Amino acid sequence: MPKTVSPIPQDAVLQILLIGHGEESFFVIRDLLSRGNSATRAELEHATSYEEALLRIGETEYDLILFEYEAQDGIVLQLLPELRRLNTTVPVIFLAEYADEGTLAEIIAAGACDFVKKSELCEEYLGRSIRYAVNLHRKHQKRQQAEEMLRKLFQAVEQSADLVMITDQAGLIEYVNPAFETLTGYASEEVVGNTVALLKSAEQAPGIYGELWATVLSGKVFRGTLANCKKNGDIFYLEKTITPISDTEGNITHFICNDRDITERRKLEAQLRQAQKMDAIGQLAGGIAHDFNNLLMIIGSYAELALDSIDSDSHLRHNIAEIQKAAHRAADLARKLLAFSRKQMQVLQVLDLSAVTTKMGKMVPRLIGEHIDLMVIPTDDLWKVKADPVQIEQILMNLATNARDAMPDGGNLAIETSNVRVDEAYIQRHAMVPIGDYVLLTASDSGQGIDSKDLSHIFERILYDQRKRQGHGSGSGDGIRHRQTECRLYMGV
Repeated sequence: MPKTVSPIPQDAVLQILLIGHGEESFFVIRDLLSRGNSATRAELEHATSYEEALLRIGETEYDLILFEYEAQDGIVLQLLPELRRLNTTVPVIFLAEYADEGTLAEIIAAGACDFVKKSELCEEYLGRSIRYAVNLHRKHQKRQQAEEMLRKLFQAVEQSADLVMITDQAGLIEYVNPAFETLTGYASEEVVGNTVALLKSAEQAPGIYGELWATVLSGKVFRGTLANCKKNGDIFYLEKTITPISDTEGNITHFICNDRDITERRKLEAQLRQAQKMDAIGQLAGGIAHDFNNLLMIIGSYAELALDSIDSDSHLRHNIAEIQKAAHRAADLARKLLAFSRKQMQVLQVLDLSAVTTKMGKMVPRLIGEHIDLMVIPTDDLWKVKADPVQIEQILMNLATNARDAMPDGGNLAIETSNVRVDEAYIQRHAMVPIGDYVLLTASDSGQGIDSKDLSHIFERILYDQRKRQGHGSGSGDGIRHRQTECRLYMGV
């Protein structure tokens, strides 16, 4: 961190180094600086060689260097470039009696800031030259420090991951950083000179803009969350901070907007809320299913007792048998509800998935109808998996039903099994699946695809019901017609 520079205080004692061969000049200059009426107080040291000068400069931080130049003396031209190489910014005054214009130009270009004739040395002239050189150098340092700080600030804004925008008092954009261009899709040239209304979204309640302007025009900082619109029409959400900038008289001249993109965070929060909602629904379903199952046990038991107590040729026997069948179907529904709420233990068995799909291939055609061609493609030597066969059958039935609803005019449905190896490349795209050997169950159909806006909601029951009521089935989407849709189920070996 560079030191803050300031003009020479009245009581300051300057550290000055004289470089030259002559002892006489050292005593003369020391005498001039040590006089009681001198306006410049200083401590003078002397170096008589190039090596000694470098040694002293490395040990002491000097405010000024005096170079005594003699004809054909190359030490000056040697030392000045070396000072620049060492990043020493001490000011230099060149002392000489005779020097041609070419030599003077060469020495000034090398870094000296002034030239003083030795014959004209006096208390007033020397003191004025020293003060001028030191003050000029300090001002130059201060300007350099300010420029360096501005450069750092500019780079910080340019490289910030947050969006930074500067507008005038009327809201006309004067600057945007690269993060703004990357997120919004607008180039700087497209937005500079336009108002911030360029980013307005129909999803944002208009009332917030009035609150925003009232806040910042009163000189206060506005903080809030806004929905904005990208160049391509996509909506994104910003955590926005707008700070007014005032001039020396207190008048607001500009506004700085510092915005953080929270679109992904909002998506994750929505997913968390959905997970919590589904968890609550699952708990409710589990409680209802448990009580319902108890009632069904009573109904089923009494139906069985009734069957045992009547004659085999009684006309009531058929009615009671239907009650018993209905109770069994209801019990199966309760079992599914308990499984949904994770209160039903899975009945895991070692399965050959090819055998399960082949068996289901005989039942599915009656479910999907003759207008859909079913292909079951089992793999020989398929690895065994441990799974609940009832749940696998339910999955296949649900997929077949979805495929049927998505192909009202007919089409193709394929159910296939295969052995797969999940590698590093795959888990880069699907982090939930660890590396290993898996059995892959694939169901694909030639029906309507799923609209991109519905993809994030495909496991929500409300979407399923809406699509059903609209006559589209659960695998529909007018915008992606004829695109093959796939559902893949991986089971660890």
